Amino acid sequence: MTQMQSRKKQQISIKDRLNDLRCAVRTSPLAVFCASVPRRLYVSGGMFVVVLGALMMVSFAISHVVVHQGYEKVALATPTTASRLIRQHEVAHFGNRVSNAFGIRGDVATEFADWILEASERQRIAPELLASLVVTESSFRKTVRSSVGAIGPTQIRPDYWGDFCGQQDLHDPEQNVYCGAQVLSHLMERCGGDQNCALSAYNVGPYARRAAAASRYVKKIDRYLSSLENSTL
Repeated sequence: MTQMQSRKKQQISIKDRLNDLRCAVRTSPLAVFCASVPRRLYVSGGMFVVVLGALMMVSFAISHVVVHQGYEKVALATPTTASRLIRQHEVAHFGNRVSNAFGIRGDVATEFADWILEASERQRIAPELLASLVVTESSFRKTVRSSVGAIGPTQIRPDYWGDFCGQQDLHDPEQNVYCGAQVLSHLMERCGGDQNCALSAYNVGPYARRAAAASRYVKKIDRYLSSLENSTL
């Protein structure tokens, strides 16, 4: 066989292999699937890829600028300056109401207002009710102690309620207010939401039969409560 004949035979062989390869590709599952897809889907898919790529580029550009501008990520759970200012305004406003309604010195009323609002939120009771209880029990005195051993602004008896309020230091006026709110909330629940029942139990105990004393106590708190609710600045 001449050299020229051998070369022609190799070319024919290569051409046959290419034809076989094209046939295999055309009859493959992927080729069959692609042939069944409408042409408009190719266009939509292409547009999707283009849009996705553009968004990724914009996102990268923004993050690049943020990093170089020195901006920081802000944790959403962190109180903002605005929320702290709102809280300070609420405390100051409630403190002024307490001061005007009960004749309490402004700085003392504002200090107690912070504790009362916090305790009321924790126990889901009205801050006006808790403030009226504090003025009735102690006139906002921090270290007062009764003859029966009740202590602090809400006049808690450690022998009755110390364990109920946990590890709180009842001689600390702030913790004392929190405990008093916890006790009152508990009694409100026991009384099925009856405020007079809960206040009576707070004064004379859940099982005491001193109805006259409890009634006087409830009326006194009601007067303070009405004064605070009607107070204007």
